[in-house]
Amino acid sequence: MDTFDALRGRRSVRRFRDTPIPQEVLERILDAARWAPYGTHHDRRTLTVIAGEEKPRFLAFLSERLEELLPTLEDSGRRRVLQYARSLLPVLQDAPVIVLFHTAAGPEGLELSLTSAATAVQNLMLAAHAQGVGSCYTTGAIYLADDIADYLDMRGHRLVALVPLGYPESGGDQRSEFPRIVGRGITIAGADEQPAQPARLPVTRPEQAPPGRPETVLIVDDSPGAVEFLTSVLREVGYRVVQCPDASRVSEAMAEAEPDLIIVDALLPAVSGYEVCRRIREAGDAPLPVVITTSAYDEADELEALDAGANDVLIKPIRPHELLARVQSLLHLKDLYHRVEQHAQELAEINERLRELDQMKDSLTHMIVHDLRTPLTSIITGLQTLEQVDYEEDLSRELVPMAIEGAAHLAEMITNLLDISKMESGQMALHREPVLLEEVAAEAVGRVANLAEQNDLHLVTEVAQGLEVYADRDLLGRVLVNLLGNAIKFTPSGGTITVGAEREDREVVVSVRDTGEGIPEHELDRIFDKFHMVEGTRAPQRRGTGLGLSFVKLAVEAHGGRVWVESKLGEGSAFYFTLPVPAE
Repeated sequence: MDTFDALRGRRSVRRFRDTPIPQEVLERILDAARWAPYGTHHDRRTLTVIAGEEKPRFLAFLSERLEELLPTLEDSGRRRVLQYARSLLPVLQDAPVIVLFHTAAGPEGLELSLTSAATAVQNLMLAAHAQGVGSCYTTGAIYLADDIADYLDMRGHRLVALVPLGYPESGGDQRSEFPRIVGRGITIAGADEQPAQPARLPVTRPEQAPPGRPETVLIVDDSPGAVEFLTSVLREVGYRVVQCPDASRVSEAMAEAEPDLIIVDALLPAVSGYEVCRRIREAGDAPLPVVITTSAYDEADELEALDAGANDVLIKPIRPHELLARVQSLLHLKDLYHRVEQHAQELAEINERLRELDQMKDSLTHMIVHDLRTPLTSIITGLQTLEQVDYEEDLSRELVPMAIEGAAHLAEMITNLLDISKMESGQMALHREPVLLEEVAAEAVGRVANLAEQNDLHLVTEVAQGLEVYADRDLLGRVLVNLLGNAIKFTPSGGTITVGAEREDREVVVSVRDTGEGIPEHELDRIFDKFHMVEGTRAPQRRGTGLGLSFVKLAVEAHGGRVWVESKLGEGSAFYFTLPVPAE
């Protein structure tokens, strides 16, 4: 038979006689496919011939898999192709022989190009026609390429075509459509002037998640061969891989694995990969890249994947470097997204801090206007009065101490402000030396004794003799005076204020305890903040600057110690701080 006649006369056969194909005829047909042109040095094509008792087992497997998958697919190109593949099962059942054409998939993709593979399949079919044997070229099974590879134990191979062979019961069916012809520089009957332009695909920008741990990839696929390939490639470069063969357990797998990226196969028995992707997107707003893999790719696959919320589509057989490039790119974008989100949060916190500083500035202004003006007014008024009465002796004895006390209060506030500023900026130098706590405590108690007596308060000292610390004597004295003055301010008449100290390991714990009104629990975390003042039941009016306890905290921390407070409303408060002891 002439080659042109074989081409023109070949028909796609849908019904076969049950006449077996003689062995020598089948071998000649297969030999034609073996020697098809356009091969390469790595032309590793494999023809699997299924016949006899093995054929019904193979067809039962195909039928069962199709019945699992079809209910999960909405109306789409994939569903129609698979439905068509199912409609061909009777054709496969009638054919005496089924030939499956595979080509090996190496690290860089198919060892034999699809063009060369298709040519080999065409040679097979032409040789069959020349021998009087009919054939039917089916591609729907390509969607089941992974499953068929697992069934035949041919992992690492790509299914190109499934071809039933047999003697036709009739002449066969003529194709209703043929390839279009486009004439360029020549006039051909029935040719178009311009080819139709393919629709442009929409583009989405993938997103990304926080660093700090090995990235985790969740693979949702029930084909062992595909899962094994993806897992080996990803683990080899350090990704953590979690496998989920059951699409109904994706939510559980996500909760357990906390993946940074998910790879979902398009065809799954319980629910399609596209629906899995939609559910992942509906489950939360967190940026989680999803990649859909598919064996039979066309424009509709990508459009549906993007519509379902996928960030990318990978076509099987997947090349390792392409897989790693896509995964790395998506994880990098996810990381950038989280950095932007983190920076936005940091900016929000900085903005909040600026608002607090602005409020602090207002508080400072208020303090300067009111708290500094009050003693200054008292000094000026007293001195002006003395001047007017020509420094009358009795009035001088009354007003001069008041002026001195007001000036001392002003000096204390200014010193606190300056020292706090120095300590916050790290510019304050400490003059450390061994200091006896009993001496510093006695001096501090002496400085506030008059004020305690005016308020009918008892001062008690419980500092062990000979207890020595390594500290700046002046700063330590001011810390104790501040704590004692604070206790006096909030302790009612008849109450007791106790200064104590005891050694614990390599440090000394100093305490100032009172029997005052106590501090509300919600105020304890802010008690050492600048300009923060607790208004107790005995303090309806604003008193002080809110700098004393802030100074205490900074001074203690400058010594390498720590400070804290314990308090109960109605029972009093206890302020504690630690100091290092001299090396022995």
